[in-house]
Amino acid sequence: AYFPTAPKHVVFFVIDDYGFADASYKSAMYNGTAPPPTPHIDALALAGIRLESHYVNKLCSPSRTALLSGRYAYTNGMDDGVIVNGQNRDMALNLLTIGDRLQRAGWKTSNYGKWDAGMTTWGSTPTCRGFDHFEGFYSAASDYWSHMVGPGYDYHSDFKVEVNASNVYTTHKVTGAVQKWITEQVHRHEWERETKKKDDDNNDDLQTFAYVGHEAVHGPLEVPMKYIKGPCEKLIPADRPIRRIYCGMVRAMDESIANITKTYRQLGILNDTLFILTGDNGGQPMVGGNNYPLRGGKATAFEGGVRSIAFLSGAGIHPSLHGSVSHEIMHVTDWLPTIVGGVAGLDLSDNTTGRPCPTCNRKVAPLDGFNQWRMFSQPNQTSLRTEVLLDLQTLAPNPAAGATRIPGSGAIRVGKWKLLHGHQGYYPGHCTVRQFNSLARKYPNPAIPIRKNETNPWCPYGWTPPPRADGLYEPPRPPPECTSKRHDGGLPCHVPRNSGLVAGQTLLFDVVSDMEERHNVAKTNPDIVARLLAKLQKYNETHCGGSRCGIDDAGGPKGKPTGTDGPRGEPVWYPWRGDPHPTHCDTNRTAPFDASPDVEINPDFSKNAEELAERIYEWVHRN
Repeated sequence: AYFPTAPKHVVFFVIDDYGFADASYKSAMYNGTAPPPTPHIDALALAGIRLESHYVNKLCSPSRTALLSGRYAYTNGMDDGVIVNGQNRDMALNLLTIGDRLQRAGWKTSNYGKWDAGMTTWGSTPTCRGFDHFEGFYSAASDYWSHMVGPGYDYHSDFKVEVNASNVYTTHKVTGAVQKWITEQVHRHEWERETKKKDDDNNDDLQTFAYVGHEAVHGPLEVPMKYIKGPCEKLIPADRPIRRIYCGMVRAMDESIANITKTYRQLGILNDTLFILTGDNGGQPMVGGNNYPLRGGKATAFEGGVRSIAFLSGAGIHPSLHGSVSHEIMHVTDWLPTIVGGVAGLDLSDNTTGRPCPTCNRKVAPLDGFNQWRMFSQPNQTSLRTEVLLDLQTLAPNPAAGATRIPGSGAIRVGKWKLLHGHQGYYPGHCTVRQFNSLARKYPNPAIPIRKNETNPWCPYGWTPPPRADGLYEPPRPPPECTSKRHDGGLPCHVPRNSGLVAGQTLLFDVVSDMEERHNVAKTNPDIVARLLAKLQKYNETHCGGSRCGIDDAGGPKGKPTGTDGPRGEPVWYPWRGDPHPTHCDTNRTAPFDASPDVEINPDFSKNAEELAERIYEWVHRN
C-alpha cells in the first residue's frame, strides 16, 4: 500500500464568521447564489478534500479554544460565551495546546491574528501557550485599521505592543507577518546547515506550524475600496451595501491566502506543506454572511451556525483523495490529535497531563477529539466519529437563558440524526430596524455608509432563499414563527417570546436527507428523541456532575488598558495579573499588577538576536 510522506509544514487558517456558502466552489456544489469570488481558496479546496460535514461551535471563543485544546467547549466551560478584553477568563491554563505539543517536539510554531482565548496573565497569551512567535490581538474583534478595542490599543508582537500595525489593514498585517516568519525560519535553517557543515540533510528536520487566525470576515465591516470595486459591485446590488463590503472582505482574505501560498512556493517548501481551512462558526447574515442552503447562522446550533466551511489540501493527502468531497462527520476538536498524533506522529497517551495552574478549578479532562489522519492519508477510510456534541449549556437550570422555559440548551448529532433541545440561539430572537440602526452607528464605514433606512436583512433562525434567476444575492428570510407589522412573515421580523425558538422545544432532523432542517420529525420518532436526550444528559453528568460547567474565571476586578504605549499614546491592553515579567509565563492569576511594567519583555529583540538576524540576511543575499 502507498502511504504519502507526512507534511513537514502545516498552515492552519481559521476564518472568522465565514459563511458556509461564501466560496466560489460552493455555488456549483449546492446550486447556490453566486458567492464572493475566491479563486485562490477554490484552487486549494478543489485540489484537496472538501469537508462538508465539519462541525465547530456556534461562537468564536468556544471554537478556538476547542481547536487549541482538542476538547469540547463544554468540557472547557466555554460553550456559551465569548472572551473579550478585560474579563478574568481564559482557556483553562492547565491545558496543553496544539502549539505546546508541537513545540515540545521541536516544531517551530507561530500564531497570528485573533487569539480570543484569554489574556488575564502573561501565561494566558500565545507566546506562553506553545507558540514561538505571535503577532495579532488578544480580543474577539478590533478595528481593522486603528486596532482599537474600546479605549485601548490591541496589537502585539510576541510580548511587545506592535505600534507599526497602526493604519495597516489587519488582513494585510497578518499576511505579511506569516510571510516574514516562514521566510526567516527557512533561511535560518539553511544558514545553520551551511555554517555548521552538517553531514545530514538538515533541511528535512525543519518542521513548522502556522496558526493563522484571520479577523476577517468578522465585523466591523471594513475593507479597502479596491476589493469592493469590480466583482463585488457586479455581484451585489447597491441597496445591499453590507453584503458588498463583506464581499470585499472575503476577496481581501482570499488574496491573503494566495500570497501566503506563494511565499511557501518561492521558499521551495510548498510540496511539503499541508493547508487546512475552517470557519470558527457559521456566517452571520446580519453582517453579510451566507450559509445557503443551511438554516440559521452564527450563535445558533442549527446547521448554519455549527456546520462550517472546511477543507484540507496539499502534502500528506493520499493521491486518490485529491479533488474529493467528504461527508464524514468531523469536529474542530479532532484537529489537535490529527495534527499532533497523525501528521507529527507524537504520542498522545498522556492527554490528561497539563501544566501547573494554581487558580484552575478543574482537572485536565481527556481529549474529546479523534485522530482522523488515516481518513486523509489512506483510501477508503471512514471517520472515527459516530457522534458529535454541538452545544450544551447544561440541562440543569440556566440563569442566563432569559425567556427560556426549558432549562439550558443542547444539540447533538449521532449518525444522520440531529437533536436540538431547549432554546436555540445566543442572541435575542428578534430583529428590528432599531437594532439594525444601532449596528450602523457602531460600525460606520466612510467608503460605503450603511443606509439608515435599509431593512435589516437578518433573522437568526431562518433560511437563505434559493438562488435568484439573475444570480444576485438575497438575504435570509424569517422563520415561520416570525411576525411583522405586515403580518406576512416579511422583514423586519420579531420572534415571539412564546415561540419554541426562544422559550424552548425539542427538535429532531435527519440532516443527511434534510440538511436544511426544514422537517422536524421529533413527534414521529420518540425513541430516537429519548436516546439522544439521554446522550446529552450523559455528557452533562460525566463532565460536570449535573451542574453547570463554568468558564475558567479568576474573579475579582476586571482588566483595563493601561499606560501610553500605543502608537498615538493610547493605553494598551496588557495582561493585568500574576508575575509582571512576561517571559516567566506565570499562570497564577491571584495578584493584579501594573499591566505596563518597566521591564524588558521581548528577549528576541536582544542585541545578540539582532546580530544573528543580520548575519543570516547577509548570507541569504550572498547565496
